[in-house]
Amino acid sequence: MEDRAPVDLVLVEFSGGRFDGEILAELESLTAAGTITVLDALLVSRGGDGTVEWVEAAGADERLASLVGDPAGLLAAEDAEAVAAELEPGTAIGMLVFEHTWAAALAASIRGKGGRVVDWERVPAAALTELAAI
Repeated sequence: MEDRAPVDLVLVEFSGGRFDGEILAELESLTAAGTITVLDALLVSRGGDGTVEWVEAAGADERLASLVGDPAGLLAAEDAEAVAAELEPGTAIGMLVFEHTWAAALAASIRGKGGRVVDWERVPAAALTELAAI
């Protein structure tokens, strides 16, 4: 995590192949607040007849394109093909790569004091729910 904040890849599946504008509004809000920086996005869908289509952020929606700006090149055709192989007909997946911008200042502060972030692990929500039930 030297000079970058942690970066996540999130895959969100939608039945019926419909992406909701409310999700885009939340991404815009998180970006405007400086919480995240969207680095790349890709939308993949499989029609009811089995045909697969995928589109990068720039070709999907003006709002999504403006969030991503110049794609970081982190998602490519092979990513779309790998995801498409698992898609059921009539579903779609949004692939989003984003940086936790808020963490950059924390990491810089740690480095400024001679520290080093050695690891940064994501704990799945399901694991937290399971631990809370114990």
